[in-house]
This record gives sequence, structure tokens and C-alpha cells, in this order.
Amino acid sequence: MGRTPLFAEIVEDGRRTGELREDVIPQQVGNVLRDIYLGTLYRWFREAENEPEGRLEQELMQASELLLNGIVTRP
Repeated sequence: MGRTPLFAEIVEDGRRTGELREDVIPQQVGNVLRDIYLGTLYRWFREAENEPEGRLEQELMQASELLLNGIVTRP
């Protein structure tokens, strides 16, 4: 487990460049991003036959925007 997961690395890069708030914990945000992806995928799979086409992409974008709006720095 010595390797930092990809999402956490991306978050750390965002912190370093000032795009993301300094107080976010990269590993935690990375876990939440992964959880959003897996949870959305799970719900979509269970309801796929009743969902309109493109719904998975739409839900992933909405959930990701919700999280990212909470961690970006404000100008």
C-alpha cells in the first residue's frame, strides 16, 4: 500500500498549483471520487433497463461537479 492512488495524486497536484483548497486531504478526496464512481456505476447497473441512454454519464458528471465545487479555491 505504499503507492498513492491516482485520484489522490491528482488532488495533491491541484493543491500544489493552488487550484484546490489547501485543507483538503488528497487520500480522502481520492476515496470519495472512487466511491462516487463505483456507487453511480452500481446504481446505474441495477436500474439500467429503466434508465434513458446517457444517464450514467450525466449522473457521474453531476456527482463529480458537486464534489469539485466544494474543494476548488475561489478567486
